[in-house]
Amino acid sequence: MSPPARLGRRARHPTGEFERRRLALFARHGFEGESRRVTDRDGRRTYIVGRGEGPCPTVLIHGGLSQAGEWAPLAGLIPGHVLIPDRPGCGLSYPIDYRRVPDYREAAATWMLDLVDGTGAEQVDLVGNSMGGFFSIAFALAHPERVRSLVLVGAPAGLDRRLPLFPRLWGNPIVGPLIGKRKITDPEVFRDRVVARLLVAHPESVSRELLDMMVASGAIPGADRAAHTMLRTVTTLRGWRRELMLRDAMVTLRVPTLFVWGDADAFAPPSSGHAVAARMRDARVHVVRDAGHLPWIDHPETVAARVVEFLLRSETAERVA
Repeated sequence: MSPPARLGRRARHPTGEFERRRLALFARHGFEGESRRVTDRDGRRTYIVGRGEGPCPTVLIHGGLSQAGEWAPLAGLIPGHVLIPDRPGCGLSYPIDYRRVPDYREAAATWMLDLVDGTGAEQVDLVGNSMGGFFSIAFALAHPERVRSLVLVGAPAGLDRRLPLFPRLWGNPIVGPLIGKRKITDPEVFRDRVVARLLVAHPESVSRELLDMMVASGAIPGADRAAHTMLRTVTTLRGWRRELMLRDAMVTLRVPTLFVWGDADAFAPPSSGHAVAARMRDARVHVVRDAGHLPWIDHPETVAARVVEFLLRSETAERVA
């Protein structure tokens, strides 16, 4: 049996300036977090921004081409013990080439298991966005007893085959490396070309500090390779790979589930969430009006209210049981 994962504190990393700025960004949004790290069964380290202690932490899993800092506008509005990791290849977590991962879904569930074991918690509340939604669903399907509740904010990866053109092109073995070489270093250009087209309904409301973090994360060594090889693993020019679809498996999930879906999500419409929720045992959908793929950035208070209400419902149900 593999050794258990370990959770440490005050992690050090050569890119300490990035972490310092990110912690300051979280603090400006009311989340006084600290750097932690989990060492997995293979000795690889996952970085976490964490706050508080408790038996059932809320774990926020970010999207595919991002890092933990994207949750800053929401994190300070969620009470209690909150952990926000960088997924493999993102932010300050270990680098990875996803072409070497034989089973992406299994790898996602295994990484999540090591992460949860590293917290010392028997159960967690999971909040996932986009690719973080795929990781969260994969873990909940593999280890439902470890998930008290599941919240999917924005269209989760793996429910729909259709994808915007940009991620399909970046995952292409010919076009993708060329995209990686043409990095966007100007935050305002990034706002216009990426944030406005793919992520939010109101790009003008995204703070310059958050934009700077988005651009800075792409400059971390290995980030481009992880992004390209991840997209190459999960997509084709036609969209999401059929063998990695989760929709049919998800309808068997017995974990209480909430979809929080922006009505202007560029990746899939809210009707997709309604269709799968109708087939699940305990699932509901809340549509956020005038919001995109990262709806908490467009409307942080609205999204936080729905998430916190759902988490409290699950906590209350557990106590009654």
